[in-house]
Amino acid sequence: MNKLTKHQRQYRKRRKDSEKDFRAVPRHGKEPGVRVTRKPLKVNVSQEAFDRLAQLADEAQITRWEMLTRMIIQGIPGYASCSTSMSRTERYHWPSHLLEPQERTVKYKGETGTKQINYSITSTAWKKLECHKTAIGQSKARIIQFLILRYKPLTEAQLAKANDAAKNQVADDSAQKVIRTSRWKPSGKFLDVGDRFIHIKGIPEELWDDEELNEIEQLYRRKCLNKLARLEANEKQDTKEWEYWTRMLETTTEALGRLPQNGKDTLT
Repeated sequence: MNKLTKHQRQYRKRRKDSEKDFRAVPRHGKEPGVRVTRKPLKVNVSQEAFDRLAQLADEAQITRWEMLTRMIIQGIPGYASCSTSMSRTERYHWPSHLLEPQERTVKYKGETGTKQINYSITSTAWKKLECHKTAIGQSKARIIQFLILRYKPLTEAQLAKANDAAKNQVADDSAQKVIRTSRWKPSGKFLDVGDRFIHIKGIPEELWDDEELNEIEQLYRRKCLNKLARLEANEKQDTKEWEYWTRMLETTTEALGRLPQNGKDTLT
């Protein structure tokens, strides 16, 4: 058997790493962190789309694959649902009929692009793109080119508005007596968009620091507590929805490395 080259070894390593969406990351003296894996994406786009991607990435001071990931995450509707798994590295459930369909009809662009985009994007963005390809029946190249040409970055005014919206959401939660964890307050960096939380500055998950990753776990835990409180108020403890949010709460509590203490996080 021929000896693998350095690039072949690296390719196999990346391919094996991308078999899962998330991987645990050891941290000295701390609980293991979680990182998003990446999958390769290779499509041809027009010169205009290629240049615009480069320009937007330079303006945002991020790499092109990060900008492309941001465009996909923000520009494509959500297809995943929260996983009921207890594992921190199994966060989403993707619809198999969209992600891995038995049959798929796809419409391609009228002409092949002159420039090739060949980047490794996050697995979350990759699967979202794959589901969208099936749902609307268009090729990845066609979708990517459309996203790049139509993408509009947030202005300073829009960022300020997003910050205000996050703060107002916190205030509304307080006014409605929504349950929170007793020793923690949100920073206002994240917005709840229904199926997930997003960073108000559009920063992808793989670039969040330890404090931001911990805050996300806290936000999910608070959301679980809120849901359970409302279900309990409506006497729906014997429903599948109650079971689902209970499992989600256990998952986030385990991820935070602690359990509710002194009855401060119990449902009332």
